[in-house]
Amino acid sequence: MTRVGIIGCGTISKFHHEGYARAGAQITHVCDTNPEAAHRVADLYKAKVSTDYRKLLDDREVDLVSVTVFSGLHKEISLAAIAAGKGVVCEKTLTDNADKSLELMQAAEKAGTFFATAYMKRYFPAVQQAKALLEDMGPIISIHARTWQPWDWWNDEIPEVMLNHPSPVIRGNGGGVLVCGGSHIIDLIHFLAGRASKVCGQMHIREGLDFDTQTNAMLWLENGGLAHLEACWHPLAYAGYERNGWDERMEINTAKGRLDLLTPLWNQPTNNGAMLFHQDAFTGVTTEYRYHPVNPFDLEMAEMVRRFEAGEKGFPSAKDGYVVDETIAHIIKSAQEDKVSHITWRDR
Repeated sequence: MTRVGIIGCGTISKFHHEGYARAGAQITHVCDTNPEAAHRVADLYKAKVSTDYRKLLDDREVDLVSVTVFSGLHKEISLAAIAAGKGVVCEKTLTDNADKSLELMQAAEKAGTFFATAYMKRYFPAVQQAKALLEDMGPIISIHARTWQPWDWWNDEIPEVMLNHPSPVIRGNGGGVLVCGGSHIIDLIHFLAGRASKVCGQMHIREGLDFDTQTNAMLWLENGGLAHLEACWHPLAYAGYERNGWDERMEINTAKGRLDLLTPLWNQPTNNGAMLFHQDAFTGVTTEYRYHPVNPFDLEMAEMVRRFEAGEKGFPSAKDGYVVDETIAHIIKSAQEDKVSHITWRDR
């Protein structure tokens, strides 16, 4: 039985420890700088409690750790976990900086440790089906992808706490909607269609804020085709597939057909299943793939445990995490310089 340590007991951590528990792993040690938060999780599993992650990493009864703290701390903690000989599942984004992500990826590969970056949307059955269908759909012509999330920065008064730099959004996530929401879409583009060779980005930052509330980008894919990305925190409370303001979708056009993918609200994924539509270019027949609602975090953590116990590589890997962070860095660079940014992939 895999013995798991949880480092960080904030909002995202519950999806990790609940997923591990449902997969049959044992939560043996929990850490958070806030003792109350740590005890709330530890009490669920009768686990040990620490306020210093180093004590958790020194615990011989921990085989695999989930790093679910602020992204600015991912590199430090993950490197220490690698040095301690632990397997690592690091919540997205891999770090808050492409240079840090490259260093972390290289350290994980050099050590040969199990390391995964937690992009759970790859685990939606609809996404897995899209991946399988694309194998026989010919060259990709274009991708139109967006993540519109209901958080009104267009009309609401800016809270005073957000006017101080760095804001809580920057301290906690390392960026605005491009990092928080767009990173998942970039990972899906990378998973389904490959990397970009160059990007062109535009970012909207409301006066008084230090993070983007809307980002648009064009990605020229190495395998051919263009990907159009829009990430936005918006005021449209009833938009989207579920009519709850969550409007996240991807249209993939190929030489032999089209795929349309729609995903449910990230933290309530069992309300509705992700959906996939496949249109054949020659017959015009459209096939609708409807799935029972599933929690992709549960599927992700179960696969993490299986892969760890089988001695396989993490999926998505540290390299996958680096790819997303390097792409984000070039979108930001392009927006700041107002010109196309060519990507030199440093992991090759």
